[in-house]
Amino acid sequence: MKKLLIILSLFIFTSCAALNSAKGELHLEINITKGQELLDLKKALDAGAITTTEFELIKQRVIDDYYMKKAIKDIVEDEKVKAKINKK
Repeated sequence: MKKLLIILSLFIFTSCAALNSAKGELHLEINITKGQELLDLKKALDAGAITTTEFELIKQRVIDDYYMKKAIKDIVEDEKVKAKINKK
């Protein structure tokens, strides 16, 4: 499980996103391709760092942009919370 969390963290931190709260625009810069993510994931499987089940789960999530969508959602939610706090 610890290995899975490390790998997931790497996927999330390999891209950068910022929310312009003044205009509500989200600017996203991806520093790694899906292909590279999948190659790295396969290396982790071959090295025994993750199981086949973990590999299949993460592979499908990479293909479906799960991690990117989650990161964007988290950023938007954080900005909403900050906006509420600033209004008080």
